[in-house]
Amino acid sequence: MGIFNDVRREYSKVQWPRRKEVVAATTWVVVMGVFLGVYLGVFDIVATKVLKMLVSLFGG
Repeated sequence: MGIFNDVRREYSKVQWPRRKEVVAATTWVVVMGVFLGVYLGVFDIVATKVLKMLVSLFGG
């Protein structure tokens, strides 16, 4: 039973983030995920068009 007491003791030392911090961090992750998704999507569309144009120019 010593290990359970040790776990309980260590668990009580953990400083959990406050709700405000969790909401702020979650919001930041969601916003960055959406931003990167849009950015990479636009980049993909542009890169595809450029590559198709290059292939058609050089007889692919």
